[in-house]
Amino acid sequence: MPEKLKLGAEERRIYIEALEAAGYSVDRAPKKERVRTNILRELAKPGQTVKIGVASDPHLGSKFQQITYLRDFYAYADSRGVSAYINAGDIVDGPVQFHRDHVYGNFRHGFQAQVKYAADVYPKSANGPTYFVAGNHDLGFVGAAGASVGEALALQRDDLLNLGDHSAAVDIGSARIFVSHGARGGLSYARSYRIQKLLEQMDHRERDETDIALYGHWHVAAHLPGYQGVEAFLVPCFQRQTPFLKTLGLQPVIGGLILEIEFGTKGVWNVRVDWRIYREALADDYPGSELDR
Repeated sequence: MPEKLKLGAEERRIYIEALEAAGYSVDRAPKKERVRTNILRELAKPGQTVKIGVASDPHLGSKFQQITYLRDFYAYADSRGVSAYINAGDIVDGPVQFHRDHVYGNFRHGFQAQVKYAADVYPKSANGPTYFVAGNHDLGFVGAAGASVGEALALQRDDLLNLGDHSAAVDIGSARIFVSHGARGGLSYARSYRIQKLLEQMDHRERDETDIALYGHWHVAAHLPGYQGVEAFLVPCFQRQTPFLKTLGLQPVIGGLILEIEFGTKGVWNVRVDWRIYREALADDYPGSELDR
């Protein structure tokens, strides 16, 4: 079998031009188009408002989950006319390899048990589906067992739509929402500074196309309006403080938010925010606990 030529981009161009000059026809591989998810296009008209519920980090399977508040948030958002939801990741708490105390902090262990539990209890909206990305805890099962939480959940629930690993873009008509499960490292001295750096480090073309950016992972709430032309948010969580978060000195913010996106004649005219924050964390909000009895 003849050896394949390993050529750089410039060498390939020279060879192709030489072949075409000699009368040969050369087929070029088509450019890969970026997959975009476009939702609710019929609602995104000038003068109309589209409402999207936003949640993140429920960490289902953890003894520190706040499933009661997650259900309440969905019920509240449904009552406010939300048409769809976005979740910024960490649907499940992940494998025991994540933290040494995971084996004691989880009431569901392993990929199958956590996915089944999440499929059974994650709120189902009467108004529309939930679009989600996989967070680092979800992706922990890829490294531990080669298994995808996102793909498995999407197979078990037709209302849970997997956008992919870590980050994705969602279009609502002319509005582009960038959803991401944060980045490595902790919070900065100011929450807004973390958002600022994330936006500055985006590819400039991607940032120019983005109207709203949603970041999960850090379990806190923040809003940086209009920076680099983007309405950017740190999305709170649905997990109370864990022993690991205590070591970081981090008190999580429990809750979600509703984005009211108002459309003008040239795209997004305004974005209003309705925060739904739960001040008192619930202890033992999981099956078999005191709260469940």
